Amino acid sequence: AVVSTQSGHYGRGGNTIVGKRNKRLNARRIREEQEEKERQKLDIEEAEIKAAERRAAIEHAKKLQYYQTDRVKGFHGALLLSEVIKEREAQIQLKKEINNAMKNADDHLLQWEEQQRQAAEKVEKDKASVREKETALLRKTQYEQAQDKKKIEIAERVQDIEEGKAIQKDVEQFHRSNEAKAREREEKQRMLKENYDQHLDLECRIRDQQRISDKQTDEEIRLYANAKKKMAQLRKTREGELFQAFQNHQQAMVDHLATLIKEQVDDEDSRIAKAVGERDGKRQTEEEAATQKRKEMQMSILKHRQETMGKHAQKNSEIKNDQTLDLQRRIAEDQTYFQGQEQRIASKKVEEDEIQGILSKQASEKSKKQQVEKHNELEADKRSAQMVKEEEDEFQRYADAVIDLAKERGRPVGPLLKAKNAGAGGGSGPIFEGKSNLRPSYQANDAYGNQLPRFASGAAKNVNESSATNKRLGFVW
Repeated sequence: AVVSTQSGHYGRGGNTIVGKRNKRLNARRIREEQEEKERQKLDIEEAEIKAAERRAAIEHAKKLQYYQTDRVKGFHGALLLSEVIKEREAQIQLKKEINNAMKNADDHLLQWEEQQRQAAEKVEKDKASVREKETALLRKTQYEQAQDKKKIEIAERVQDIEEGKAIQKDVEQFHRSNEAKAREREEKQRMLKENYDQHLDLECRIRDQQRISDKQTDEEIRLYANAKKKMAQLRKTREGELFQAFQNHQQAMVDHLATLIKEQVDDEDSRIAKAVGERDGKRQTEEEAATQKRKEMQMSILKHRQETMGKHAQKNSEIKNDQTLDLQRRIAEDQTYFQGQEQRIASKKVEEDEIQGILSKQASEKSKKQQVEKHNELEADKRSAQMVKEEEDEFQRYADAVIDLAKERGRPVGPLLKAKNAGAGGGSGPIFEGKSNLRPSYQANDAYGNQLPRFASGAAKNVNESSATNKRLGFVW
């Protein structure tokens, strides 16, 4: 029973604790939502009030700024002049009535009126002086602005000239560098040609020396052979003489033996045979030694000739190998040089293309910048013309409303109409219909584009004289 009571007490029914708590939470949530809606509504109303206050403040500021413009000030001056004229007319009328009513007024009253008139004139003079000071201050401000603008234009012009000079200097330096490189290339080619000519001349001299050396070697061989031949002939002649001497000696020996034989017949036969044998052996030995010596001399001559021819052939082969290696080395050096030249030419062309691309890019960027600046100037002129037109329309509406009010109050509207139709600029010349009804007060520009004054100065006369015309330029009144 206790458990069932507790479960019913904490259940979800309306009379339970949880139910009451949920009701309170729901009521609190609804109340907070309503409060949030009311806060949002108050915020919206407050934002609208602040926005209205901001709009009013902006309109008031615009109105105050609008009232500070020269055109509106001039129109207000004309309005004040109309009020003064009306007041003056009223004073004149009053004065007439007073004069008619009180012709015999005392001098004190007349003196008081004269003082009042003088005070009014003094007030008018003070106001005119203030207006003149404000006009002079405005004129000075405009002149300073024009001078600042002129200085800025001169600085920009000088900067453009300096940039042009810098670009021209870079171009001239680039051309000078190209000319120096071309001269260096021509000098290298000339030196290469001179080296090649010297090499050809050296080869010709080497060939001539080789021919002379070959001729000298052949002459030496021929002389050596002739000498050998003469030696052989001399040897043969000597051998003949020796043989003849031997024959003579043999004949003498025979004769001597014959004598000995006659003298000693018995003992001399063996001695004679022995002597003859010894003599024949000795002669044979001498002939064999001479033959062997002759063969050895011939072999020595042949060996010397073969060695000389081998050395000559080896020397020629070494010279040819050296010449071939030197030619290959020179060809490799020439190929390396020409490859380096081609690489330098290619890199130079790449550098020139990069420089040309940079110059083209700079020219394009400068042209685009000038086009953008020109476009911005045109857009600024359009916006300025539109603003001038809107200001003129607003001024005309304001002037019409003031003139209508002045007519209703019986004020003279002549000064107001003159101020209304004066046109922007405050000048004395005709109105420019195509320039937002501007009325300038200057002559045409001088030789430097500066604004000329209203009076005909010496500069204006110089411009008129240099324009080859008898008419005056600009507007002077």
